[in-house]
Amino acid sequence: MKIGVSTTDFPQTAADNLFGAISGFGFKSIQLGLANLAESEFVSDGIYEIPETIGPGTLKAARSAKGRGLDIAAVNGTFNMAHPDMRARKEGVRRFDILAAAASGDIGCDVLTLCTGTRNTNRLWSPHQDNGGQGAWDDMMGTLADLSEIAERRGVRLAIETEASNVIDTPEKARRALDENGSDRVGIIMDCANLFRRGEAKRENMDARIRRAFSLLGDRLLLAHGKDIRESDGIEFCATGEGIVNYGLFLEMLDEHGYSGDMILHGIYDHAKMPEALSFMRSRILLR
Repeated sequence: MKIGVSTTDFPQTAADNLFGAISGFGFKSIQLGLANLAESEFVSDGIYEIPETIGPGTLKAARSAKGRGLDIAAVNGTFNMAHPDMRARKEGVRRFDILAAAASGDIGCDVLTLCTGTRNTNRLWSPHQDNGGQGAWDDMMGTLADLSEIAERRGVRLAIETEASNVIDTPEKARRALDENGSDRVGIIMDCANLFRRGEAKRENMDARIRRAFSLLGDRLLLAHGKDIRESDGIEFCATGEGIVNYGLFLEMLDEHGYSGDMILHGIYDHAKMPEALSFMRSRILLR
């Protein structure tokens, strides 16, 4: 199992500097967000994390990861799939189609990650009181149907995950989405730090929550995230190894369900903590 990192843990910079820094820490793969490449000339606006267009310079920059010894495990295809304005959702689908063509072609990666969205119009990772409503669910599922058609046509796979601030905020909802969508092109990012809503992140809940998530979703794994969360009454993510995620059990469950992909660390915005997080994950993988 290779250990990688999400480029979203880094500020936007030139590809050579970004990939050089990631490789320098000792990571072997990445989850790539094009917005992190200065060559994209794109800044995320809270609705879309996909550029309007993807030019040759951006593609060349993305491909240069391999020159630094970094495999691209997944590409971020995130936009607000549950935005209340249909026009915003349709624009996201249009951009996603361009990205899917680039990912499966020049970039050479067939896994694209999604955000199941929010009714919050300011930021796609922020909560809203209407996220649990039928309207938000129907809009998100309609968008997922459009993306599934693109995935079939472009030969890519779509990775969704639970996220406390989004429409899919529990493993049960993720399973429902898989079943209602019906496409074998849609799978799961297993992120054990994301299995908790506000007030639930307690150490005594961890093992049962991990086992429940794998029982529901273990047959559809596309990517594993090594994010961590502190024990609290809220949602407080932290550097890998500093929280309550039981990585021994997490890795055991990944093995039991035949996962052969990478472990992508995520949520380590203090880069001074990256060497320790990487060392922590290496030790857990060796012990499994």
